[in-house]
Amino acid sequence: MDATYDIQPADFEILIVEDSPTQAERLRRLIQSKSYRVRVAANGQLALALIRQYRPNLVLSDIIMPEMNGYELCCAIKADPALRDIPVILVTALNDAKDIIRGIECGADNFIRKPYAEEYLLSRIGHMLVNQKLRADDNVDGIALYLGEQKHFIHAGRQQILDLLISTYEQAVQVNGELQARERQVIELNMRLAHHAAELETINGEIARKNLELAEASRMKSAFIANMSHELRTPLNAIIGFTGALLMKLPGPLTGDQEKQLTTIRSSARHLLSLINDILDVAKIEAGKVTLALERVQCQDLLNQTADTLRTLAVQKGLALVMDLPGEPVVIDSDRRALTQIIINLLNNAIKFTEQGAVRVALAQRIDEGELLTEFSVTDSGAGIRLEDQSKLFQAFSQLDSTSTRHAEGAGLGLYLCQNLASLLGGRLFFTSDYGHGSTFTLSLPAKR
Repeated sequence: MDATYDIQPADFEILIVEDSPTQAERLRRLIQSKSYRVRVAANGQLALALIRQYRPNLVLSDIIMPEMNGYELCCAIKADPALRDIPVILVTALNDAKDIIRGIECGADNFIRKPYAEEYLLSRIGHMLVNQKLRADDNVDGIALYLGEQKHFIHAGRQQILDLLISTYEQAVQVNGELQARERQVIELNMRLAHHAAELETINGEIARKNLELAEASRMKSAFIANMSHELRTPLNAIIGFTGALLMKLPGPLTGDQEKQLTTIRSSARHLLSLINDILDVAKIEAGKVTLALERVQCQDLLNQTADTLRTLAVQKGLALVMDLPGEPVVIDSDRRALTQIIINLLNNAIKFTEQGAVRVALAQRIDEGELLTEFSVTDSGAGIRLEDQSKLFQAFSQLDSTSTRHAEGAGLGLYLCQNLASLLGGRLFFTSDYGHGSTFTLSLPAKR
């Protein structure tokens, strides 16, 4: 205890009235730590019996309890002339001003607000014990006051009223201090939020500027690719044309070496022209400049014509090109050129990455969630695709080592281009692959657009 209290805690006994065993034990340990003697009662009725038997120096009571609450206990104590001088402190949330009035009406000497600071509770106990003698000398009969247009007459001494006012004021000061601390926290948080908002605004501005730069760079890239592709295709077509004329021996006979070299030139020129065409097609798709020309397409005819185009390449590798087509004609509305380009790319890849066995082209229709789908499948008996490489398969400029032999041909645009064309046609391109045994690529299109 503070020396100004001029009391010896060991000379005082305090009764705790609390129905919660956990809270009661907490209070008992706290008060005993200051050398007070302590008793505990679980409700008002038990407390009243202990008070009459032992007459404690102070009662610290919760309000909400079974059988007899804190207000009723306080009234019983103050109504008994033998007990009325015992100070009663009520522990309350003080959520309503009427709580104070009711406490005063029942004769409470002080309030402790929940949640309470331990040091504050101990100081109030010490204060009440010091003022116990002063209260015994108080002869004021009572006062009248109004609260919410309702009159209350309180039988209380001056010292009791003063103690209650001081207690209430201290509680108000404590609450105000807590509110000010929280207000400072809110202000600090607002300042941090304002700072972060300013940073985000700066970052968003930078992102917007970068997006504009990227859009402009993309536009310039697409324009450059388109222009360069057109510029390169013209001389390449000339090279292919003149080389073909020479191989046909129109100007005159060729030696074996000359024919071999011209064949290599024509093959390289055709390959380069194919790469340029792919790049130009990708540029058009990314720029949104591809226009579809929908028409009625007989699927079996389109697949047979496409297979005939690449059959020689399959035969040269010793591969069988198997067509698995239904007998009934399958007709869909689609863009013939885009559809042909997808099938050619898929067939060309299947032949390129298959060293032995067969490449199978299949056509089928099925119902999925009430929609008729037409599916074109190309299956090879090649090496398949490793699981770790499958996620990169449809990326632009991505080439995979799908077989034991590295195929360096192509710019890695074929499947990327096919996927984009499939999307433009309203369908999707997907695959399954069993590494070491082959892959199947399937183009699934709605029968009607």
